[in-house]
Amino acid sequence: MKRQKNLLILVGVLAALCVGIAAVKGVQKHIDKVSTVSEDILSIDPDALTSIRWTVGGKTLTFANSDSGWQQQDDDAFPVDQDKISDLLDHFAPLTASFVIHDVTDYSQYGLDKPTGTVTFSTADGDTTLSMGSFSSMDEKRYVMLEKGTVYLVDDDVEQALSTDHDTFLKTDSVPEYTKITRISRTGENAFSADYLPGETHSYTTDYHYYTDDGSYTALSDDKIDTFVTRLKNLDWSDYATYTAFDSSLGDYGLSSPEASFAIDYETDDGSGSFTVSFGKAGEDGYYCRMNDSAIVCRVSESDYTSLAGTNANALRPAALLSLDWDKVTALDFSVDDVTCAVSHKGSKFLYNDEETDFDAVKSAVNALNVSSYNSEAPTQKQEMEFTISLDNADYPTLTISVYRYDGESCLVQLNGETQGLVSRSQISTLREAVTAIALGKADSADSAAQ
Repeated sequence: MKRQKNLLILVGVLAALCVGIAAVKGVQKHIDKVSTVSEDILSIDPDALTSIRWTVGGKTLTFANSDSGWQQQDDDAFPVDQDKISDLLDHFAPLTASFVIHDVTDYSQYGLDKPTGTVTFSTADGDTTLSMGSFSSMDEKRYVMLEKGTVYLVDDDVEQALSTDHDTFLKTDSVPEYTKITRISRTGENAFSADYLPGETHSYTTDYHYYTDDGSYTALSDDKIDTFVTRLKNLDWSDYATYTAFDSSLGDYGLSSPEASFAIDYETDDGSGSFTVSFGKAGEDGYYCRMNDSAIVCRVSESDYTSLAGTNANALRPAALLSLDWDKVTALDFSVDDVTCAVSHKGSKFLYNDEETDFDAVKSAVNALNVSSYNSEAPTQKQEMEFTISLDNADYPTLTISVYRYDGESCLVQLNGETQGLVSRSQISTLREAVTAIALGKADSADSAAQ
């Protein structure tokens, strides 16, 4: 019995071995043939295409080509960015394979039994469909197939390029490229205009190039002008509420009578141009705005709306009260409470009572005077300080700064009799202390410093 049992076991092992050998032979008989190539397997001519359709991730998009350009097949109103379609087609003009696999019978090992995506190119001569499979485990290249029997390994992951929705191809509005802003004008409430007036004598300093067009040529900050336009440029113009806004529906977004509207004139290397950005009312996901007369209405955040739509002339004025070229300063006369102090400037020396004095603290304090809040209020309280700066400037020989009490935190400041706004009391106190030190002989003289 034992001998018979061992014989049966041996027969079973032999049978299993035979089955295994037969299976191996079968695999060998149908083994795929792999060749290394550098072959263009597809070369699409965009001009010959009538349509392109792809399905990736369960989403299908179709774009049709006509004499007027590419359009989304099921939505003629959708503004298609022609350049983005061209960029997409560049992936297939041509599509190059690094490996070709012939005589494929089992497509599952390449992920092509159930393709992860397909793209079909249609011309007058017919359709060409490319199926996309899985990645190669060795080099992370993707398997693709044009027709049954042959599989390719391509360098370009075309499926990733096709993993998009229709918003990707929206032709968004944008702020044009420019080399210089020449004018900003706001209409409606808080209307103002700012003009680029370089080289014209509208101020005691050449540091300012922009001025309000209000007859008094109030100086504006170059940096703040640039920041404002850059904020407009950096808005998310792809976050749209609609791309079919026309005159009849603008009121739904508060854009028939915008809350704020800015016209921007600019120059380029080749010429000039302009654009307008208008802000409407608040919606569920932000505030509405649009560029020029576009049918696209975009959404901006509350913070963007506040910083942009809230911009007026004062918001664009420089932070510094003064922008002095100290080489042009010839003298300074201070009146602080009951203390007077007259300082002359000759070469690199500042003189008080004909003796050189250390003036660095005063210079620093004057340079540090910043307007925290511009306004046009008339002073109603006691004057705390006044100083006159004499300049080597025929058009602006003197600047007079008058400082008035306002509250515990701020002082009201005028420049040549025109109210500028509020300056921090602590900054005024620092200046007062520096001037008083010179007047009372507490500032180090050049001679004592040398000793």
